Amino acid sequence: MNKIYLMVAALFCSVTTKAQTIIGDCTDLSGNCYYYVKENIIVTNSEKSKGFTFSPSVDMKNKNLVCDGIIASMVNIGGCCENNTMIMLLADSSTITLKSWNKFNCKGDAFFNLTKDEAQLLRTHKILKAQIKNGRTYDSFQNSIPTSDQDYFLRFFKELDANKYTVKK
Repeated sequence: MNKIYLMVAALFCSVTTKAQTIIGDCTDLSGNCYYYVKENIIVTNSEKSKGFTFSPSVDMKNKNLVCDGIIASMVNIGGCCENNTMIMLLADSSTITLKSWNKFNCKGDAFFNLTKDEAQLLRTHKILKAQIKNGRTYDSFQNSIPTSDQDYFLRFFKELDANKYTVKK
């Protein structure tokens, strides 16, 4: 099942447009909106049986959308997880190292906060490689970011700065 998910995600990303699509889902009866980015960066092995996806976490603050973190989903990287670490190698040879803040889960989900300095690095530099480490099992996976996705965050921040997003009601 996990392998099928990665294959479908990889296929989906290969046929989507290059513009980031930020979506506000306001269908909750409470009146709250949940914001997310439709496309993810997918990092897999050649067989697409192991890897992870990640994308920015978006939230509305003071009537402006902001990127306050990164959401990652691991597939076949040690099963249940907690205390995960993500490292990104940027085009200027600098690295960003993030520690997850969420609790133990068996879905492979990891949530990372971004500082203003880390967000600024992602705003101005391509990502060449990424690694994620399961803090529970110590399994890890790293690979190069596909060339078409290396400027993912550059494009994302351009859309965010232009306040371009779609709201579902």
